[in-house]
Amino acid sequence: MSFREVELKLAIASADDYQRLCEALPGFEDQQTQRNIYFDDQRRLADQRMMLRLRIEPPSATLTLKIGTSTVDGVFDSEEIEDPIRLDRALALEAEARAIFRIESIVIEQTRNRCEGPLESLVEWGRLHNRRRRYRVTPEMLVEVDETEFPGGVLRWEVEVEGDRPDQAREWLDRLASGVGVTLQTQTLSKSQFLTAHLKN
Repeated sequence: MSFREVELKLAIASADDYQRLCEALPGFEDQQTQRNIYFDDQRRLADQRMMLRLRIEPPSATLTLKIGTSTVDGVFDSEEIEDPIRLDRALALEAEARAIFRIESIVIEQTRNRCEGPLESLVEWGRLHNRRRRYRVTPEMLVEVDETEFPGGVLRWEVEVEGDRPDQAREWLDRLASGVGVTLQTQTLSKSQFLTAHLKN
């Protein structure tokens, strides 16, 4: 399934601010643990502004291709193609020290079709763990608050709202955060972009 994802992302400075914001948000829905594995073929996808991710979130797993992400004032806009993957196959890939993607999927077909030049081998280049808390603020507004662990135990926190009214979402979040002494900053890097920079250091 292909669709456009428009998502507001705001950075949270610290674990204390993350906790204060979570306590202030209404409508707690659930908490999820996500394990993300990223794949590429000698940076062919990255060079063409594409990102391929396997997300394991038991009892489900999903393969996602993001294409042409643009970022303006913390609003990330991209084309997204997703396909559910059998959990046992996803777990088998996760068990490999450096996984090579071997699962048939419409996402892989689209990746090959949209890539300029042949893809020989989709090899894992990075992993991260994410704890996501979700808050149903209104029927139309779902707020997701993430605590992401990168290799070496590096933590990053952010709040995300998907939808076509990011300005209204930002205004509401800034007002709520200010009331509990938290300042939200415009996010400039996605998780995969931050992971790329982190692994280079």
